[in-house]
Amino acid sequence: MKLKTVIIGGSNTVMLPGYLPSLLSAMARRGVELDVTADLAVGGTTSAFGLYQLKIHDQLADCDLLLIEYALNDAFVYGDERRPFRHWARFYEGIVRFALDRNPNLRIATLVFGARNGSFLNAVPSIDAGINYISQWYDTICVNVSQLLMQRYGREVVGHPSFYSDQGHYARPVATTIVANLIADQLEPALQTPRHGAALPTAIDPEHFAGARALDGTQLGKRMGRPPVEYSNRRFSVAAVDLGRDRLRFEVEKGQLLALAYVCEPRIPPLDIRLGDDIHRAALLKGGVRDGTYKFLVSMLSFEFLYGAALLEAQPALSLTLAGGTAGVEHKLHVPKDSIRHEEIPPEPALPIGGLLFTGNLKVCAIEKFENPTNQPEEQRAAAAE
Repeated sequence: MKLKTVIIGGSNTVMLPGYLPSLLSAMARRGVELDVTADLAVGGTTSAFGLYQLKIHDQLADCDLLLIEYALNDAFVYGDERRPFRHWARFYEGIVRFALDRNPNLRIATLVFGARNGSFLNAVPSIDAGINYISQWYDTICVNVSQLLMQRYGREVVGHPSFYSDQGHYARPVATTIVANLIADQLEPALQTPRHGAALPTAIDPEHFAGARALDGTQLGKRMGRPPVEYSNRRFSVAAVDLGRDRLRFEVEKGQLLALAYVCEPRIPPLDIRLGDDIHRAALLKGGVRDGTYKFLVSMLSFEFLYGAALLEAQPALSLTLAGGTAGVEHKLHVPKDSIRHEEIPPEPALPIGGLLFTGNLKVCAIEKFENPTNQPEEQRAAAAE
């Protein structure tokens, strides 16, 4: 049996050698060839990025299997708090519902990994339970690796430092091979029963994000009249619109700006988001880029921190501007768990925007040019000073 396979996930799926090559071999030995037609996994990303990837890459219609691996990263970012958890569930249900809407015969399998010293060692983990609930609701496959490891090997083995190479990755090659075989043991029989397209069930959360819209860097470039910049490595090439010192004005009705895809490169500044009278500053820098380990990293900033108690509510109208942070501006600082504080603001900033994910009716998405006061006539500078 040969299955055209699309993969979305985080660094455990990207890692070479890792569980994925072992899984492909283990499945082939069982008579199931997973023909990977699109590997859309990107390290350090969550289900929000997975939904974005499926939206901008039209791969699902001609596909047999969608493989999802975000549980570990989702748990790290969203945790157990009620509002963030429900917001996460809208992303995950959105992935499943969008995928099945595009291809009713599609098989979907979600792999649940746990971090070193993760909550699964001694408690019921929220994200894992949520994935299982949504998977059962939509009759998709859930392979809970953390649960299987605990049941087969026990807390002492799974919790031992040697089982992991670091906080979020299984040790190679022993642990990754064990994980791959556990997945294959569950996945092979589950795939033997073909899925016959049926009407989608009633949504669990009526406000799920299956209908979210995505604009990638190429589309943003056309909309804004600015040629995108290409960033390429051995895995992929991504187009991004470099805002530089300019601002992005964004307005939407009955919706939210959910996330911003960007390219973290050494000259990236923090991002300032003006919402009403407040300026929220988000750190965009990744340690691996600052230290020179990577020339750039494809990343995503989710905007849960913007909305506070109104996170789960679609606003009648949302208007905000996004720009590189500048010195001397009062702001509320947000440092995502996978980012680091900016020690200084680059004198010549680069702010490559790779895409947007949002709900609602888009009204405005445009660049506002930065006006340097030193280039203005003297009378204009005087008026601005007043």
